[in-house]
Amino acid sequence: MTHDLPLMPKLTSYKGSKEALLRNSVERNETAKRVVEHLNGLIANNPNEIQQYLFTHIADDLGLTIEEVRSAVPGGGHHGITLGVGEAERKALAPFKR
Repeated sequence: MTHDLPLMPKLTSYKGSKEALLRNSVERNETAKRVVEHLNGLIANNPNEIQQYLFTHIADDLGLTIEEVRSAVPGGGHHGITLGVGEAERKALAPFKR
């Protein structure tokens, strides 16, 4: 349940010459950034010390598949992620507060 906050997206790297694979990698990374930005916002604006997020709900929020969300979030389980959010994490998440 210990995660560094704010969460950072799981990014992929493709260094080959195939244009389609490079484009797919770039698209996956953009999606991962979008997912984690959304999730950090949810975390920052939730006052609870223990928070749980299901990948299916995030996927619904963003119009993505569950697998796209799962592959973007570091440290999550199969169905979601549970986080402990203390004072230090709140300070780190301040830029995501609405």
